[in-house]
Amino acid sequence: MTRILTLMTMLLTLWSTALCATVRQPVVAGQLYPADSAELRQSIAEYLAKAGSPTIDGQLLAVIVPHAGYVYSAPVAAYAYKLLQNAGIDKVILCGPSHQVAYQGIALYGPGVSWKTPLGVVKCDDSLCNRLLAFDKRITISEQSQAREHSLEVQLPFLQSVLKNFRIVPVGMGTQNASDVELLTRALESLKLDDHTIMIASSDWQHYRPAAQGHKMDSLGMACLMLLDGDRLQQYLDDGIVEMCGGGPAVAVLKAAIACGANKVKILKYGDSGDITGDKSTVVGYVAVAIYKSPSPSGKSSDKKTTETKAKGNMAPSEYLSDSEKKKLLEIARQSIESFLKDGTVPAFDVPESLTKPGAAFVTLNEEDMLRGCIGYTVAVEPLYKTVSDCAVKAATSDPRFQPVTRSEVPRLKLEISVLTPLEKVISLDAILVGRDGLMISLGSNRGLLLPQVATEYGWDRTQFLEQTCAKAGLPRAAYKDPNAVIYKFQALVFGE
Repeated sequence: MTRILTLMTMLLTLWSTALCATVRQPVVAGQLYPADSAELRQSIAEYLAKAGSPTIDGQLLAVIVPHAGYVYSAPVAAYAYKLLQNAGIDKVILCGPSHQVAYQGIALYGPGVSWKTPLGVVKCDDSLCNRLLAFDKRITISEQSQAREHSLEVQLPFLQSVLKNFRIVPVGMGTQNASDVELLTRALESLKLDDHTIMIASSDWQHYRPAAQGHKMDSLGMACLMLLDGDRLQQYLDDGIVEMCGGGPAVAVLKAAIACGANKVKILKYGDSGDITGDKSTVVGYVAVAIYKSPSPSGKSSDKKTTETKAKGNMAPSEYLSDSEKKKLLEIARQSIESFLKDGTVPAFDVPESLTKPGAAFVTLNEEDMLRGCIGYTVAVEPLYKTVSDCAVKAATSDPRFQPVTRSEVPRLKLEISVLTPLEKVISLDAILVGRDGLMISLGSNRGLLLPQVATEYGWDRTQFLEQTCAKAGLPRAAYKDPNAVIYKFQALVFGE
């Protein structure tokens, strides 16, 4: 028995030594990011500088970042990594999908592995790796899982640029089914992470769709994040309503962060590959997301006096817009339509700072008191003035219910803008107030939204409003009673010509 134990100890020692000597070489340096260290360091410094100074009102627990070639995704990812500078982070749990190898469960490439990039070597946090391996037998060590994978590798140069003396836990997810997502969620929760640890989910969003269509899909996924609704995001991913190649890791990281106290999500930056190429006919979406614990989940001060005297500059656009700002937005909407119908371009606009804050909005077109088009975004991912400009053009040209507006029609159009508050999940139908709230319902692959003023215009009561929202979604009128239906409410600041 003693001889057997001695032999086992020797074998374990040899295995550990061999693994500790493993260096994972970069496989996409020179392809997705520069292979030259000086060029790489300089490009990352430029991306971080252009990201400005993003802020959150709380403790950062996790981020979601894209992983495409730096020329496309780094301008977005930089917004998240800027938050990590001087944050005291020394442990990073990297969670990403597998693009190259199919496998079940969760695969680590550690402990005892060093990951090399042109900027140097990053070691694994062996303690955290071992704790994950001990959590469930479906979490295994796999060199093959990362042999040609890029989703984690492309994050390392950014981390090396904003952090010092840190270690990583490289986590790959294969099939991304609900069982694997739940496994990773529970495993991450079991680590009981300290204040010096960050979780990162690596994911691009919708792939190779027209920008207008892709943005709608991405907006719905971002809405789930803003609402801290991981279950709904998982369902949308399963149903193909939202596309994220790293959706499983993103859901797991979101839910694990919530278990650690996260109560707020901020969309730091949204973009697509067309922003770089200029071709919006087929794009890939990129989002930088911060998931954090805020002492004020609603984003509003709990101090009554502070709230009452809050400066206009710090308020969301949906809370306050002056008459001149409303007039400016209406001018932007009309000028955007006129310019686009004339030559396919939208002019640059000189706007006050208040209109550069992210805002969600719908633009409605009426002609002779008849609806002529209505398009909007339910999540604030672009400056309000740009949201209005984009939605105005799309309402005139891309509403599938109508033929595109012609130039001769423009003088007869009456424009209305609805600036929205964030979506709020409805827990009790009694909380819906007709005349104040707009509604959005989602069930399976169906989704429908009606603005607050619609119920008022038709004189609907609460039940009728719910039924009509279901009908808008292409659902049976009583579908709002389905236990799988999710209902959101929101308010809107409505103004028009």
